[in-house]
Amino acid sequence: MKIAVSNIAWENKYISEYLKLLKSLDCSGVEIAPNIIWPEPINSSKEDRQVFKKLVVRSGTVKAIAVFRRPNRTLDNIQLPKKPVILILDGIEKPGNVGALMRTANAVSVDAVIFSSLKCDPLSPYSVRNSLGGIFNTPWFEANRIDVIKFVLESNLKCFLMDLNGADFNFEQNLNEAYAIVLGSEDDGISNEWSRIAAEKVKIPMDGIVDSLNVSVAGAIILYEFRRQRKNFGK
Repeated sequence: MKIAVSNIAWENKYISEYLKLLKSLDCSGVEIAPNIIWPEPINSSKEDRQVFKKLVVRSGTVKAIAVFRRPNRTLDNIQLPKKPVILILDGIEKPGNVGALMRTANAVSVDAVIFSSLKCDPLSPYSVRNSLGGIFNTPWFEANRIDVIKFVLESNLKCFLMDLNGADFNFEQNLNEAYAIVLGSEDDGISNEWSRIAAEKVKIPMDGIVDSLNVSVAGAIILYEFRRQRKNFGK
């Protein structure tokens, strides 16, 4: 059985897809909205089936939809270990990339993900689906860019800015410190506002004719290098 995702925005609620995502909610603390879960109306009226079809993103394979209450997570709620690894998604415009990065963030157990002035809804159907439940089981927080920059400065985090004009990332350097990794928009790159931070601009080394990777791929490479070196993130 699969759980559908809908594009409908219902105040502080959002709709999620796939049974595995629903199962992931059991240990995430995300609250299901009371009595708002619908099985596919196979034997119902034509009108009911039409409503169900409009609610789901994918047709044919979806068997149920459910609505969950959207968490409200600000930087005031963040709690970090002594040497955290924080992933900051700044101004990213594609929800599919946000979801893919949340999937990787969960896979390597980052300490927190911060959504910084995103240009998309991180809990959109496409983000939730691409995360494969990672978005429900990874600590994430939302804030505007100025507040995120202030947070990084006050937290004394070393900072990598992923930038096409940066130096090749040094995979031999010691990453056993408190770090923030900032990934920006594929169209516009890192905002100039990040120049307030004494950060190191880096990029993934490229040997072919292409000059960059998809932001979710670049982020995964960096995050797995942190995992390789530290194994127990933030410790």
